[in-house]
Amino acid sequence: MSFLLVVTISIGVIVYTFLFQKDGLQTLPREVCKGSVSRSLVQKILKDTESVDLRNGQSSPDSFFRFTCSAFTHEKSGLIVEARIRDTGIEGWREWEHTQGEAEKGRSIQFHIGSGVVISWPRRSSLYLKCNPSLEEDNPVEAYALVVVASLQGDMRIDGNSLRQSVAEVTLQMARYAQRAVKCEDSPYLPAPSNQPVPL
Repeated sequence: MSFLLVVTISIGVIVYTFLFQKDGLQTLPREVCKGSVSRSLVQKILKDTESVDLRNGQSSPDSFFRFTCSAFTHEKSGLIVEARIRDTGIEGWREWEHTQGEAEKGRSIQFHIGSGVVISWPRRSSLYLKCNPSLEEDNPVEAYALVVVASLQGDMRIDGNSLRQSVAEVTLQMARYAQRAVKCEDSPYLPAPSNQPVPL
């Protein structure tokens, strides 16, 4: 086999892999982020890609609880979600989130979901849920709350209301996981996952 033919075949394999071999989303575990977010939801949001860089980390389930998870495609588009216990009242949360959401395009929608409150943007969602961690012995200055934020970077497979609903659903799924992880003493209620949590 001539050197030129070998080079041509090698280039063809590289081009084929780059253009057509985009099954990275199929390699995701059934439940992403330690089981907090469903694979099908992540696959719905992210574009087809050669590979996915999936990372997560979790701290102790007390007032310092923090759980972060990210899924980035080979093209550097991704989903980032964080759940943490914060000592804040709902008004302080609202003020902070509206400040964070100033860079977001599109209107924000605030609504109640079970015992929680959500502020939804087209590409960002934040949930507030009163939660006293069962392992926490100190009293809060204001109130312990579980705050979950999901946001996006880069181009996604879907857009518009479908993307808004999906980002809000990521937030809700992560909140249900975090609620179990910290074992909220007051047992706040969150509904089962839904394809359309945002009332449009």
